Amino acid sequence: MTLRGTLIFLLLVLPALALLAFGPRQAPHVPPDRTVVRYWEKWTGVEGAVMKRIVAEYNQTQGAEDGIWVEYLAVSNVDQRTLVAVAGGDPPDLAGLYDHIIAQFADRDALLPLDDLVQESGIDADAFKPAWWNIGVYNDRLYALPSTPYVIALYYNKRLFREAGLDPDRPPRTLAELDEYSRKLTRFEAGRIVQAGFIPAPKLLGWWHWVWLYFFGGNLWDGQQFTLDTPAGRAAHRWMYEQRVEMGLKQSVAFEANVGAVEGPLNPFLAERLAMVYQGPWVANWVRQYKPSLEYGVARFPADREDRHPVFVSSDVFVIPRGSRHPREAMRFLRYLLRQDVLERLCREHWKLSPFRTPSEDFFENHPIREHIRTLDALADSDDVFGYPRMPTWSEASVEMLFMIENIFQGHRPPDEALRETQAKIDAIVNEYQRMAALRRAAEATP
Repeated sequence: MTLRGTLIFLLLVLPALALLAFGPRQAPHVPPDRTVVRYWEKWTGVEGAVMKRIVAEYNQTQGAEDGIWVEYLAVSNVDQRTLVAVAGGDPPDLAGLYDHIIAQFADRDALLPLDDLVQESGIDADAFKPAWWNIGVYNDRLYALPSTPYVIALYYNKRLFREAGLDPDRPPRTLAELDEYSRKLTRFEAGRIVQAGFIPAPKLLGWWHWVWLYFFGGNLWDGQQFTLDTPAGRAAHRWMYEQRVEMGLKQSVAFEANVGAVEGPLNPFLAERLAMVYQGPWVANWVRQYKPSLEYGVARFPADREDRHPVFVSSDVFVIPRGSRHPREAMRFLRYLLRQDVLERLCREHWKLSPFRTPSEDFFENHPIREHIRTLDALADSDDVFGYPRMPTWSEASVEMLFMIENIFQGHRPPDEALRETQAKIDAIVNEYQRMAALRRAAEATP
């Protein structure tokens, strides 16, 4: 393992070991004749309170009929802690994880395949949009069920559009138009950027530094190999770099150095210093809290061609860890959670989308972002949805891509050279993982 790989491993596993040893415990009063289903979830605060209410309602109603009592425990770093718990033989019966780790966990045999349990429970896969149901599929097996899904879209400031002479009801439809709009929306004072149109920088976006080649028709993973250094990858990263050069490398760095946290009143989009941003539905909640006067629109993020419609989809997910003591009881609780009325309440109160193929009218009408929720829901029906690459080494690949982007944006490496170097690094990571996985499978097959 490389030094960087070792550091990544230590950063992931050491906190999980500490949590497993010293994490919180609770001892609820459990009625007699109930099977206790231990449920670990990442949500705290308002989001956690919603799920706690749903768990309490289940325990008092359907849980009594099922003979089940669900014990909800909010766990920080729930993904690492769950993985360690599986290895230690004492996992929860149910866990709420992030979709980008499904491939890693499934490939390490840390998750229970759900196909048979779902069929036994009577959960109807056809009731869900394919974009959300398929997120839980890895190597043709179902390992996770959707909880609170979302799409990432273009959020734009209508007031700044009007001031720049742009139609506030006509967002850009191609990347060329996005660039044109961005020029009109960018303002300099004394050689400094005081207002930016659009900058595809991790510090301004928060999380999705790796997505851009999808808007040029690319794909990062073909099932066996990482595919970054491709015509689409080169076109995407040249586009990013050229945008930055046009605005000024030093000026862009200085602008980003003075922005606030992604969530907070100094977020440049909320502060109206950034006119367009690639973000998720929680922006509406930030606006409500920090800038209720902000007038904004939501649209599909444009691609290089008007006939190309890539949409990034993602979701929190429910999984049953390998070694669960009560998998069937956990699935009974999941059957309750995946009732449309229950799950849509959870999604609505989390300011997320409904995972159902046909959301209820009540979901739309009572959603806190009623004015935009139908637009976001329609994006999930795109024929060109994409999500996190389903590769077991995604966490390491993502880190390498972030290093690459920062090198490009700082002007340390030209895009084509940076892509070649990063492709080689990630190829080495993938090849080493596949070598070790083959050795592991061979050892397991040996009597």
